Amino acid sequence: MGVLQRFERRLEGIVEGAFARAFKSELQPVEVASAVQREMDERAAIVAAGRTLVPNDFVVEISQADGQRLAVYADSLSQELANLAREYAKEQGYSFVGPVRVRFENVGDLATGMFRIRSGVIRGSTVEGGEIRRPASDLPPGRAGAFPGRPRLLVTTAQDVGPSTQQTYEITTPVTLLGRGTDCDLRLVDPGVSRHHAEIRVEGPEIVLVDLGSTNGSFVNGNPIRRVTLVDGARVTMGRTTLVFRRDRE
Repeated sequence: MGVLQRFERRLEGIVEGAFARAFKSELQPVEVASAVQREMDERAAIVAAGRTLVPNDFVVEISQADGQRLAVYADSLSQELANLAREYAKEQGYSFVGPVRVRFENVGDLATGMFRIRSGVIRGSTVEGGEIRRPASDLPPGRAGAFPGRPRLLVTTAQDVGPSTQQTYEITTPVTLLGRGTDCDLRLVDPGVSRHHAEIRVEGPEIVLVDLGSTNGSFVNGNPIRRVTLVDGARVTMGRTTLVFRRDRE
């Protein structure tokens, strides 16, 4: 089964009822998915022996009318399109330098059913040596406080002189991919961490950590987990990296 066929199969699980009616216009998710693949192919660049770099940040411009229809479902569709891009890159041997993100943007010069894609190569945040490194030209920052309680991860940084400090990674998207891979939302430079190690998912009022079948497992407060709801103060350990989850009381 090809990448597009798998995308269609996954989409069948969420395109029901009102969601299905949102696609009665000429705008079809599979056409957008095909366009994302073409964008990757057309912008692929060989940067080193055996390494071909492709865009990781995609903006799908759609009409105002289609934007209104998609408003409630855009996050789910964006996540599925990002998954498709990762699968296609793996199949073609492409590389990313940052998290794969797809977002929709309403524009006034497109008719219903029409769309266009613009893309970029943008680095993401990395945890290395107990420090969060953020490139100067990162993706447009997510909206702080996007979710109740301002969920976030804390990384403790040891100092040669004086007390240790903490850096914060805000959780601003419905799914945050953690792992050693360069396409992760938060990349953990740690040999004990799998390429795609775990996800932090916002599921209604809950923030959930899901292990993605990692080699060395994920631990919360020292206990191995497959899936767990995170509470304020939980210590998440992957490989030799420990992150503290914090969430304010509402």
